[in-house]
Amino acid sequence: MPTFKQLEALIAVVDHGTFDGAAARLGVVQSAISRQIQELEHWLGYDLFDRSGRTAKPTVLAGEIVTQARHVLLQRDIVNSCLISNEVLSRKLRIGITELSALTWLPHLIKAISDHYPKVRIEPEVDLSVRLHELLMSGQLDVVVVPDAFNSNGLVKVSLDEVKNNWFCAPGLLDHSRILTLEDLCRCTLLAQGNLSGSGLLIAQWLTAQRASPRAHIPCSSLAALIGLTASGLGVTYLPDSAAHAYLASGQLVKLKVEPQLPITPYVALVRADTYSPFHRHIVELMSQHCDLQKPYERAIPSLQSQGSEHDQL
Repeated sequence: MPTFKQLEALIAVVDHGTFDGAAARLGVVQSAISRQIQELEHWLGYDLFDRSGRTAKPTVLAGEIVTQARHVLLQRDIVNSCLISNEVLSRKLRIGITELSALTWLPHLIKAISDHYPKVRIEPEVDLSVRLHELLMSGQLDVVVVPDAFNSNGLVKVSLDEVKNNWFCAPGLLDHSRILTLEDLCRCTLLAQGNLSGSGLLIAQWLTAQRASPRAHIPCSSLAALIGLTASGLGVTYLPDSAAHAYLASGQLVKLKVEPQLPITPYVALVRADTYSPFHRHIVELMSQHCDLQKPYERAIPSLQSQGSEHDQL
């Protein structure tokens, strides 16, 4: 009979496309993956992968086996969730988040998960929304938190929070004391998240619907870099207040009054339906309880300042 390890190896190779990638995901050597697949193929009596190319391409006969393997592993996770207590459950949890979540509520989430599941190893992946969605669909992440900008076929989607973006620029670039129009903004360079960002995709669609065409457009994938470019006076950008708060307080940025206002950006948790176990359901519930994209995480700031003072005294 096939073992769980063999089924895990099969799914990992299918999701990653290579034996090396599957080995890295499961934390074993490549030869172990090869052996497990060979043993499974021997038991089945036919090949599961075409090994003639650079990638491991599943054969036609592998499709049904992969579907059944996912079902078996999901049932195993459901049984484990019912029979094993939170305190002894040992597994990895691969969470995909965007930069905004990392700068706001992620520390609170990690603490909450660690309190409930002390032996679960949390592996956060901070990246752009489109890449996170791709990693989720390929089985390389368990759950992602992204703007609601993706087709949810085959996914469980749970609403978490909403983000209100505002327009910002460096002092003196535009008159922030009066109400501006999108036409006013379009005379400046637009500094914006590109097409790999979920919020970037949503706001780009909205700008197109408003027939707003900026004079120039500079895409930037990093939220921190976007703020720096804006503070330098290079152009205007849209940001959540939580990301711009410190720069407003220091006078490096000013908030613009613009009509019409930017749309709300909803954020959701996404999990593949074929892996959605009670464990994942509880993780999403914890996300719902702790997700707050409105406030920057500040608890660590005093300690960093304290460390800086200690270094100054050395």
